[in-house]
Amino acid sequence: MVNFWKDGVLSTVYPYIKKKEVLDIGCVDHDIRRRNKSRIWPHGFFKKYAKSVSGIDILDKDVNFLKKEGYDVSCQNAESFSFKSKFDVIFAGELIEHLSNPGNFLDRCHNHLKGDGYLILTTPNAFCGFRWLEMAYKYTNNPHASKAKEHTVWFSPEVIEVLLERHWFKIERLDYAYYPFLRKDTFKWKILKVLIKLTDKKFKDTMIVIARPSDKKQ
Repeated sequence: MVNFWKDGVLSTVYPYIKKKEVLDIGCVDHDIRRRNKSRIWPHGFFKKYAKSVSGIDILDKDVNFLKKEGYDVSCQNAESFSFKSKFDVIFAGELIEHLSNPGNFLDRCHNHLKGDGYLILTTPNAFCGFRWLEMAYKYTNNPHASKAKEHTVWFSPEVIEVLLERHWFKIERLDYAYYPFLRKDTFKWKILKVLIKLTDKKFKDTMIVIARPSDKKQ
């Protein structure tokens, strides 16, 4: 099976974070205590390859767990976080679609990025072919499907671009990744997966957005 983080996202992100000062927003893994050597965890990847990495999350128990393991993490909200220093790269993986006010989040990111820095986001693609097929064929056993209760918004490439521009970011690169969900292993579903893989990359499940801050005075 394709590893979403390793093959889909981090291979794209690596050149931007290598030997850089990184802030990882939403740094706690979904199941942080059960991670193992074979499981790719973005924050652990950054700690290995970046010059330095700090992380924030609202899950206080997991943040304290990571602190005890030696990670530089703190319990802060993505919409109101504050640091004295600025970063070369701010990464937020599968986060912005959960926020009540993504504009506040982007403003905080803009204030904490160096002038030549990068904001890197991953978020589900509203135009994902799988998502439309799930709605059509009622494959509802997937928590990341279009009805995900914890999501406040679904972004298309055009919408994420408009939002970023309103908060003084310009997209430098927009890429896509395939999230290898575990779905019902039926013949019909296998056929659907083959069809999706043959479609344009813009119909893949996840967008990888790499943006740079623009000058507010322009």
